[in-house]
Amino acid sequence: MFLRIVASELRSILSIGLPIGLNNSLFSFGHLATQTLINAQGSVFMAAWSISGRVNGIANMAITGISSAATTFSGQNYGAGRIDRLRDGQYRIPLFSGLITLSFGIFFILIRMQILRLFTSDSEVLKMAGNFVTIMLLSQWMYAVFNGISCIVNGTGRVKYTTVINLMMLWAVRIPSAYLLSTFIGGHAIPYCFPYPSALECCA
Repeated sequence: MFLRIVASELRSILSIGLPIGLNNSLFSFGHLATQTLINAQGSVFMAAWSISGRVNGIANMAITGISSAATTFSGQNYGAGRIDRLRDGQYRIPLFSGLITLSFGIFFILIRMQILRLFTSDSEVLKMAGNFVTIMLLSQWMYAVFNGISCIVNGTGRVKYTTVINLMMLWAVRIPSAYLLSTFIGGHAIPYCFPYPSALECCA
């Protein structure tokens, strides 16, 4: 028995794998560009951004879990021809993803200072980090809703659409808005470049 490449299967794999790989690569470069801007704001800003990111990461664990489940759910039901379940899931998954993320966000906002004090005792860093956590977690539910929709679409194999939207929101909205906010308002306004694209993604 000889191994051989099946052209149709290869095309199918590449049509899904290449856009996702491109998306991940350009996202990494995008975050690098944003991090460069953050580093230019000084040590206090960098420290506040770093520790606030840890709180945000804990609060947003639900998004990661729901995303994986949504993609699997979508792929299995699409493959089985259960479009009825797929249609039901396309409303329920984003809805519950948004509600759970918002609930987690509010909870962690209420206890944010206790968690942040585990990482630093600097009052200036704590104040700034507390503001960052509030801005991010009050808006993260919008990203959770959009991400739930994206994962359902990805599960059906139509990854090129979500890839284009994600990259546009990063490179055409988030990064330019971060630089504009930093230039015309000040570095303290940079965190607002994250909620803005999330709101646009929900509208899209």
